[in-house]
Amino acid sequence: MIRDIAVHLTGSEEDAVRLAFAGTMARLFDAHLKGLQVNVVPEIISMTDPSGSAFLQALIAEGTARADAAAARLREQLAQFGPSTELRRLDVYPGEVGKALAAEARTSDLFVGTRPYGDPAGSSSIEETVLFRSGRPCIFLPPKQVSEAKLETVFVAWKNAPEAARALAGALPLLEKAAAVIIGIVEESGAGEQYGEEPGTDVGRYLSRHGIRSEIRMINGWNDTGAALLNESRRAAADLIVMGGYGHSRFREWALGGATRHLLEHAEVPVLMAH
Repeated sequence: MIRDIAVHLTGSEEDAVRLAFAGTMARLFDAHLKGLQVNVVPEIISMTDPSGSAFLQALIAEGTARADAAAARLREQLAQFGPSTELRRLDVYPGEVGKALAAEARTSDLFVGTRPYGDPAGSSSIEETVLFRSGRPCIFLPPKQVSEAKLETVFVAWKNAPEAARALAGALPLLEKAAAVIIGIVEESGAGEQYGEEPGTDVGRYLSRHGIRSEIRMINGWNDTGAALLNESRRAAADLIVMGGYGHSRFREWALGGATRHLLEHAEVPVLMAH
């Protein structure tokens, strides 16, 4: 059930992309829409006492005025999607943006942002942090493509892993509204049939118990899992891709798995991920 959707806003042109999708998604599920306006405070202010510096006081005033003007515009845009909307402004230092967004997203059913490695603002680490630290499903959108949410065909990239299971569970409300659900499974170590297995049977049964019919497609002959999944999703003419967000912490930074990064670099449709 989706009742609360959080969307990342920055006061930039990219907000139109995120609001168009998140707003129509909120209408589809009759959900509350929560805009998270990020106002980045210059790092220099955190290292200096601004009270004794006319320059820093002017810098703060200028930034506040810009943020206030952006907030006024964003409230008007949010209001177009009905009465159940709100705008929260997050005044944060550059290195804290991802953590602040993740904290806000935890009390929402879904987070909407621009996909990393394609965001014009170059904020890949911000969106990665939300994916890995929010504990919520995240939908990442292709940049500069203003479009409403469409759920005719949903492509689920499945593997028997916790991340994929969490993504599938988070996507259930969307799959229930889809006209077609296709499960794509990349055979990374040879065809399962040679071992007497039926890959995809369990996930297909799981979805059927939720009243969701699905088609299982086995994908083999590829060396690159990410490229294989993206190719199959294009063949299916998918409107949305669902997959686990794979990665791990390295020296306090997040490192994405190969397939995850490939889709976040090249996907031409929204991608729902969970970690």
